[in-house]
Amino acid sequence: MMRATTRRKVSYVVKNENDDLAHRLGVNSLALDPSAGRYPNSHVNEGGILYTAGRDGVVAGWDLHMPFQRAAKFEIDEEDTDTPRREWLLDQSAIPSPPPKSTPRVFSQTHTDWVNDIILCNNKEVVVSASSDRTIKLWKPHSTTFNSIHTLGNHADFVKCLAATDATNWVASAGFDRKVSLWDLNESRSSAILTFSTASQQHGLTNVSGHVSDSSPKASIYALATNLHGNIIATGSPEKVVRLWDSRSGKRITKFTGHTDNIRALLISDDGQLVLSGSSDSTIKLWSTKTSRCLATYETHTDSVWTLYSDHPQLKTFFAGSKDGLVTRTELGSHEAGGSSGEDECVGIFKENGGVAKIVVLDDRYVWTATSSSSVNRWLSIPPKHSRGLLSRSAYNPEIPNSAMVQLPPPDIAFSGPLPESFMSSENMTLYAGSVLSIPMSYHEDDAESSETLIPLRDTPESVIEGKPGLSSHLMLNNRRYVLTVDTEGQVAQWDLVECKKIKIFGKRPIEEVAQQINTMETFSNWCAVDTKIGAITVHLDEQTCFDCEMYADEANLPEDYEIREEQRINLGKWVLRYLFEGFVTAELVVQEEELQNFKELQTDESPTHTGRSSPNFNQQVPELQTPNIKATENVDLSQNTATHHSGAATAPTTAFQRQDYFSGAHHDNPPQTPLIQAPPPAAFTSNNGPMSPTTGGFMGRLRNLSVKAKLGRTPSAEAKMEGGMMSSLASSADNSSSLQSSNPLHARAASTPEQGAYNPDMASKQTKGVAADAHQQADSKQAQLEPPVPPVPETASLYTPATVNEVPTIEIPPTTTVIISEESFEASTSMDLYRGTVGSTVNDAKVIEKVAPNWLLDYLLYNKAPHKEPVKLTFVLRPHESSNLPELPGGAHNRLLANRVLRVRKLAQYIVDRLKSEDEMAYGHLQADGIELLCGETALGPTMTLATIKQRILKASGDVPLSYRLNENFKNSS
Repeated sequence: MMRATTRRKVSYVVKNENDDLAHRLGVNSLALDPSAGRYPNSHVNEGGILYTAGRDGVVAGWDLHMPFQRAAKFEIDEEDTDTPRREWLLDQSAIPSPPPKSTPRVFSQTHTDWVNDIILCNNKEVVVSASSDRTIKLWKPHSTTFNSIHTLGNHADFVKCLAATDATNWVASAGFDRKVSLWDLNESRSSAILTFSTASQQHGLTNVSGHVSDSSPKASIYALATNLHGNIIATGSPEKVVRLWDSRSGKRITKFTGHTDNIRALLISDDGQLVLSGSSDSTIKLWSTKTSRCLATYETHTDSVWTLYSDHPQLKTFFAGSKDGLVTRTELGSHEAGGSSGEDECVGIFKENGGVAKIVVLDDRYVWTATSSSSVNRWLSIPPKHSRGLLSRSAYNPEIPNSAMVQLPPPDIAFSGPLPESFMSSENMTLYAGSVLSIPMSYHEDDAESSETLIPLRDTPESVIEGKPGLSSHLMLNNRRYVLTVDTEGQVAQWDLVECKKIKIFGKRPIEEVAQQINTMETFSNWCAVDTKIGAITVHLDEQTCFDCEMYADEANLPEDYEIREEQRINLGKWVLRYLFEGFVTAELVVQEEELQNFKELQTDESPTHTGRSSPNFNQQVPELQTPNIKATENVDLSQNTATHHSGAATAPTTAFQRQDYFSGAHHDNPPQTPLIQAPPPAAFTSNNGPMSPTTGGFMGRLRNLSVKAKLGRTPSAEAKMEGGMMSSLASSADNSSSLQSSNPLHARAASTPEQGAYNPDMASKQTKGVAADAHQQADSKQAQLEPPVPPVPETASLYTPATVNEVPTIEIPPTTTVIISEESFEASTSMDLYRGTVGSTVNDAKVIEKVAPNWLLDYLLYNKAPHKEPVKLTFVLRPHESSNLPELPGGAHNRLLANRVLRVRKLAQYIVDRLKSEDEMAYGHLQADGIELLCGETALGPTMTLATIKQRILKASGDVPLSYRLNENFKNSS
């Protein structure tokens, strides 16, 4: 079966320019950097950064302002496997009262979908994030460079979890495509160091073809962990099995069975001897990697365990968070000879209002949680068991009631020595698997609370990093320009998708009620897709639909000083794209102008007397069109009818030629005087040095590459179809930008050579060597070879001709508006970003945009060319109203007419008046269009209604649209 090709689209995010630095949707992951020394101007050694990542696609950093001190035992306790190795410790004696609040430090809209996990790498200098947009991105938040974010790699489905250790230079990622990939943090590799499929190996499959067997289960990976040395990787999935893998070869080491539901969280001890797993079966299990046995099962939660945290080398202290919001702290004893069973305890510290997706803890004192709320809470923990009696009673060290504590039985086997290297393979092997287009489970959805055995010790967080409401749903209005949204607090607002701004806030009301109040009857074609999955409006434009919708200029809320032409229409997709990429277009025009100037100087310096080519002719005239006088007959397409030009309210210059289309009006720019038959675009000349890239090859290389891109998506314009005296259908939105014909003999010959089309390779080769080889040249060939080489004259067809203000009126899109170019492929569950910037940064990112932009986008931005589509037309019948004495139109009462679906009623009224005058000038010579009233059934139609609106909002049925006409009351009274 043939695979579908990839497609690229453009997206942009509409949000308030003055949005506060805050998450707008739930927070999925946290990472803590307790390092100090980042504040040289501070009088105290304060520091600490908390990184947060959320469903809004944002990764943020928050200053903790906590006092730290360097650990005195950090260097000498490397062999102590029973003490957490921390370089920086919280200075308990210097904590102010009340403790400092966190403040925003860095903020990045890193992803276009949920960020599911983040992790700190490279000495905590780098933040790596995994997202449902399929990408793994690396961010250097302390970098001063312009763009400190780049994509490490991608999966074929949502990326759910990450794992890394400072002992290696890689970060591991896994997700719903059943693959684990290792990415190099120090080298800019385009592919993973190692990729292995958990689905293919678990059934004994050795699949290196890139496809997973259809018989393998959908083993989406929800949990991932590695040990201190990075030689073991653990994965957890809905298969209820924990699997261990050799990170050097990708081979499976062993597996642990015993859970009865999805594995949601994993931890591995530093030496790789112990694994801790949390499951949706509400249990936490402790495993021995040496014996592949379960050492203990902890049933301290009554709901799904979603997250685990421990900074203890042997996992003797760990925190757990569950779906019902309960967070517990479990402390295990030494379990040496003579150890008692009462040494192990679990304390319920607090309970959140929703499921806990992630926990981080600072020195066993402060606990931060990520939940479905956009806010992040900081809670006080409790002291270790051995120090509670030594500390005085305080908020940190309260009396712990029995209701908040449960004593745990000891593990089956005492902790033993480190994992031997002999049982792991050192063979390097990479396995690949195809994707699983899985639908993610609602792993953050909060269900009804279940009964609990532990009563939490605390009920109020100590501090909160406040979030803001984000958008949760939306409704597109009929005019396809405005959208209603509802945020997480129930507030309804109206947004403009063209100017990218909020228009009005309606308060807490049902969105359907507001829509009914403000919606109009317009009916327009769909031109974009909208979603609010990151808490803001994201608009997606693709080649198939983005040029399908046009709005009449007099309904577009344009400035008063903008001169609107009669029946002028504005294509919404073109309008938005032109000003989203205004910086890019400007940068390209500047570069073109500079290179044209260089070309002129080079031509003047090297061959001031060369006359081998004539200059392009810029004064060609357009032959006057002979329009046939077509009368309405059965099944006549009104787009082919003509009428004498009547005076109107147009303020734009008069068109240079008559319109074939009766109803088209003057809604486009005044077209340049253009010959009916145009010369083809110039040939792409080759170079002795090989092909040149558009970013490094100079002017002709850039023009060649961009021209090729443009030609790939270009279709004949409406003007090119005028041969024979027939224009396109009424109110056509065909592009008016046309190439001027050149008298260059080289191109004249190329166009007349059927075998070579627009490009004669022999001629091009000779031209690049400076040999005037045109067959029509009369000069002596030897003399021609002695002349210095002259660069080919750039043809007008290759020069950029972006859309002008006459076609797309100027709009001010906020420069902070995010702009994205992404790619969709057949094997992936969602699109993946290729470029991410802002409206203000496109001028600096021109080379990147040039490289990744789809052909159709470059076609439009640089050449004002859009994919040609025949306009959608509707059939209708015009007859006199039963209460009217007006005669029937030529063709009779059953004359079926055809017109563009956006044809306005007042244009129809003018058509009726013109036909009545042509039949009886004496009786109807004084009749004007505003004297005619049209009806659909008994519903009077407004002058700006379109055929599409009448059919969809009034007729609400298939078939021809029955319209009737009569004199309106005002005209009767005046007569």
